[in-house]
Amino acid sequence: MRLPLEYPSFFIRSQEDNRFLKMLVSIILALGLAVLLIWLLSRPFYWAGKGIKYLTPKPIVGNFGQISKGLMALNESLYNAFPEEKLYGLHVYLTPGIFIRDPDLMVDVCIKDYDHFTDNGLGSNQETDLTGGNLLFLHGQQWKEVRGKVSPFFTPMKIKAMLSSVDVTLPKAVKVLDEAIRIGEPCNQPEFLNQIVNDVITQAVFGIESDVYEEDSKFKPLASIFFSPKTNLMFTVKNFSRTVFKLLKLQSFDKDAALFLEGIVRDLMDYRNKNNIQGHDFVQGMMDIMEKHGNKGNGTVEYFPDGTRKPKYDFDEMFLHAFIIFLGGVESTATTMTWLFYELAKNQEVQDRCREEVMEVVESKGRHPTLDDVNELPYITAVIKEAVRMYPAFVLMSRVCTKTYTFKEHNLTLYPGQVVVFPSTSVQRDPKYFPDPNTFIPDRFMGEEPRTGLISTFGLGPKLCLGKSFANYEMLLVVTRLLQKYRFKISQKTQVPLIPHPTRPINCPSTTLWLDVSHV
Repeated sequence: MRLPLEYPSFFIRSQEDNRFLKMLVSIILALGLAVLLIWLLSRPFYWAGKGIKYLTPKPIVGNFGQISKGLMALNESLYNAFPEEKLYGLHVYLTPGIFIRDPDLMVDVCIKDYDHFTDNGLGSNQETDLTGGNLLFLHGQQWKEVRGKVSPFFTPMKIKAMLSSVDVTLPKAVKVLDEAIRIGEPCNQPEFLNQIVNDVITQAVFGIESDVYEEDSKFKPLASIFFSPKTNLMFTVKNFSRTVFKLLKLQSFDKDAALFLEGIVRDLMDYRNKNNIQGHDFVQGMMDIMEKHGNKGNGTVEYFPDGTRKPKYDFDEMFLHAFIIFLGGVESTATTMTWLFYELAKNQEVQDRCREEVMEVVESKGRHPTLDDVNELPYITAVIKEAVRMYPAFVLMSRVCTKTYTFKEHNLTLYPGQVVVFPSTSVQRDPKYFPDPNTFIPDRFMGEEPRTGLISTFGLGPKLCLGKSFANYEMLLVVTRLLQKYRFKISQKTQVPLIPHPTRPINCPSTTLWLDVSHV
């Protein structure tokens, strides 16, 4: 016979409590999903009633779906969406933002009212991202503090000293051209220019000669690794959600390549410290900052009132600034020079005029042109500016609102976290601002400079690229030296017209630029 089974009263209450808790959790989850669904469904209407035109976003991708076709395609579609509007609403993936077409509004955001937009949208998590603490990714008070320490190393005098490396690398570079002439083969111009720029930057930043002219070079592939499709994907994920980027512990740039450079810089600093050697490069500047401002405390992390980290100026931090200077100085400059030589080879009359200007300096001074002769090279300077206008390395810029801001003309308010996107390429190729914009016309820069906001290749305002003058002067020195001895023409191997690569994160040609080279 079975005995009647009785449960203790606390067990019965416990069971009832569990059922109640399960029901409560179910209700909360259902409400949460309902709220999330309503939120997601309402996002397309965020800009409705705000008094501006807007693009209706698609789920998840917002108005950035075209990025699958590349940044150039995305930029073009965004710029042409509302051609009569100064600005309009859009969604950068899940985040509400605005797209600015008007150069004057770009000046407001980047210069006049910069304190409302101190974040460039590239920031990364410094705890999980190995390269997340570099100067390009910093914002707020942390960026201001570090920038103030680093910028003195980009004065004209410092740049002149660092660019003495051009005199070291060009004798090696011209051997490549002489060999191409000897065997009657065209020159792979992007590869050739990448070797020059890589060697110049390696010496300017690290104070050592690179091995880019050797077959098994370790330096040669570095820049292309950093701007690989994988890097492009990482930045896409970061733009989609910094939270997801952090949780997955993703890396902005190739980790092994960054560690390779870190080892080089660490060994270099140790060698100089042990042997009491002073360099004339960027790494020496970082060593001086470490010596003067390095935190000798217990390693605790301190923060500014705006929530950004206070710099410690230790090796880990200072290496990242040298790293981003190297990274930004190789691929972007080499790519711009590739486009520049493409135009010089297409436009022989422009090339001849440049050469005549160079030879006037050579004949009057009895030497190669230097940075002391910049004022005597106005046409070549204009040629470089025209190349920078037509072929900016990066086609889109962004700013993140960090303090509530109102566009008074439009009675439109942005709130912290919302994004401002504006183009470089489209404005710089808009016939409204530059007549016949797709034709290479250096003379447009022989008179007055375009008004502020029309050229944003190197950024605008306080966040203007630190390496702008370095890059421009480097291009000037390389072009003047090469045009003294060589003539460049488009090879039959080159697919003309040369068009931008659709998916690369940097504005490089989609096919190789081959040039026929001959002695002058």
